Amino acid sequence: MMKFQRQIDLQQYINLKGHVTIAELLDKFQVSKATLNRDLTDLENEGSIQKVHGGVVSKIASQVFELSSSKKEVYNKDYKKQIAEKAVSMIENNQSIIIDSGSTMYYLARALLARKDLENITVITNDLKVAYTLSENENISLIILGGMKHKDSFDIYGPTAVDILKSLNANKYFMATSAFDFKCGITHTDYDDILIKKAMMESSKDIILCADSSKYGLVKRWSLCDINAIDTLISDDRMQPEELKKIKEACENIILVNEENNN
Repeated sequence: MMKFQRQIDLQQYINLKGHVTIAELLDKFQVSKATLNRDLTDLENEGSIQKVHGGVVSKIASQVFELSSSKKEVYNKDYKKQIAEKAVSMIENNQSIIIDSGSTMYYLARALLARKDLENITVITNDLKVAYTLSENENISLIILGGMKHKDSFDIYGPTAVDILKSLNANKYFMATSAFDFKCGITHTDYDDILIKKAMMESSKDIILCADSSKYGLVKRWSLCDINAIDTLISDDRMQPEELKKIKEACENIILVNEENNN
């Protein structure tokens, strides 16, 4: 595993656990003690963890921890690309679709850009990077939601965006999330995200959640909806069988991809 990817995984794991022993990290990541110590020193210098006797503690509460936009694009990149390609395969001619914000949605936009066979597609989005990517395709009409831009990402939020969505109708909404769980449903850190996602849901006929399995089991501060509110879940084959069984009770249409091939 590359150093950059390993440190992302370490950072997420420590933030989710809160406090982790060195022994647990060595067993989890299967690296030498010297390598682990260098990685932890890098993370401590970034200010996200603190070394303590026998382990490390997170300096960022798990409820508010978010990777930067650039790191999200790298984290689980291959799975996100496969999820994006599967999502794009569901789009048909003459459809209006809503594309959410986030790293998986960026890969979805790139996959859609490669679909030269599609005609008369309208894309509604609050993600400036998604919009810029799709602006190269003359067969795609873009509706970019207006409002305020988040400081650390490319997405737009606020009452203006919500009001615009109220006057729009879409065939499909490709939803992104940073956390989903059978019991707690789909949750988010920022309440502004909840408001715009709810408006996107209300404007769409079909709701398709695109989320890799690393998001499962995480719970953030604000609740968006239960799992049964979505029509389709596209995730990857690292989902545990017992968890899949639970989710299927609420969402029958589940599509799993793997790192190498679409399924």
